[in-house]
Amino acid sequence: MKQEEISKKFSGEWILLFNDEIVDHSANVEDILKLAEEKFPADKFPDDEIKISKVLDKGIREL
Repeated sequence: MKQEEISKKFSGEWILLFNDEIVDHSANVEDILKLAEEKFPADKFPDDEIKISKVLDKGIREL
């Protein structure tokens, strides 16, 4: 199963990271994308410092 399929299939929380530190979180990826654009405009921050990831609920470990 591809990572993208796992992210869609399993519930979890989206997190916004800056320099590997959690800045914000949401269950909705659109909210996280909007926050990333607002807090870290592309013209001021390098892309490699900003990451968006999904932390899956514990149920994924039981598979």
